[in-house]
Amino acid sequence: MFKTWIKIWPEFQVETAAQRRRFVFRTFITLACFVLIAVAQWVPLVCYPDVLSVVQRHESTFVVTFLMSMFLLSVYLISDQVRYTYCLSWVLVLVVVECEIVSLLLLEVETNVLYLMLGLLVSLLVMVFGVGLGFLLPHDLTKSMNFMFTVSFSTLVVSVYVAVFLGILRLTWPFFVYAGIIVLMLLPVVVYHTQYTLGVGEMRMSLQDDKLAALLLFTDFLALFMLTLYLRPNRSY
Repeated sequence: MFKTWIKIWPEFQVETAAQRRRFVFRTFITLACFVLIAVAQWVPLVCYPDVLSVVQRHESTFVVTFLMSMFLLSVYLISDQVRYTYCLSWVLVLVVVECEIVSLLLLEVETNVLYLMLGLLVSLLVMVFGVGLGFLLPHDLTKSMNFMFTVSFSTLVVSVYVAVFLGILRLTWPFFVYAGIIVLMLLPVVVYHTQYTLGVGEMRMSLQDDKLAALLLFTDFLALFMLTLYLRPNRSY
């Protein structure tokens, strides 16, 4: 009976250091695959000018695609049964990743390959910095939910305030303040997700959830990358 219960609820198994290392390895390999899939789709499409007119004619489709990706991501986060069903889990993860990748085309059509690659490089550097903090930071963010909520809420309010300046007054400089605030808000989230994946804190991710860990980190990466799309070659500063 006890063995059956353990099999149904894998998060209650006693893990070893080797199992956690394999889990971390699978997570970051999966994350790297997601990023490569995204780059392999974004770069060729940006090279074709005809894509601009097609995307602009179907703006609402890309917005709906993004909202659908967030809804499916929420379902995947909430439902243990979906996550622990192997085939269904992979199908849903790939659908979420593809929807997130495709929806960003709406923001990429007015850029070029140089700006796109520069944005990818900056985003990857920030992600590597955040993941490195997760490895090295002695403080356990996984048990500091009050701190995380306070920082996230405060930065959200300030970022909305700055975004209003950007939208109403048509000023350029507030965006860079807004981008800096969002990066400062996302870095603790990246560190939190990294520590949650590494299992070095009070809370740790189940060894069955490597796809979830990769998906969360990939979504963090997309949030950082979207900020760089403001830098477009046809924008006057």
